[in-house]
Amino acid sequence: MRRYENIIIVAPDCTKEEEEELLRRIQGNVEKLGAELLKVDDWGVRKLAYTIKKKDRGHYFFLLLNMDEASVVTLDKFYRTMDLMLRHLFVVVDEKEKGLEKPPEQVVFDEMEGEA
Repeated sequence: MRRYENIIIVAPDCTKEEEEELLRRIQGNVEKLGAELLKVDDWGVRKLAYTIKKKDRGHYFFLLLNMDEASVVTLDKFYRTMDLMLRHLFVVVDEKEKGLEKPPEQVVFDEMEGEA
């Protein structure tokens, strides 16, 4: 089994109950696949770099998983069926690294360079 970081972006207009149900369904599918869910972090609502499904913001969640490659493919197919899911990404964690300890800081630009 390998360690994966999984970041999912959920529609920002869904309710807290819908988000909890989505995370429960993900956790249930991870357990069915024989994988291990090590960590779940709620990174909050952030502005997207570009619009996705007519949304300019998304609610980010970070998952740290131990699973095999076949489970990644199966979980990817499951994510594609979810209407609330805007985007998702799986990244293999290098064996030497532990993965992210905390969410990245948000960068706010007051003025773009050259606009003044």
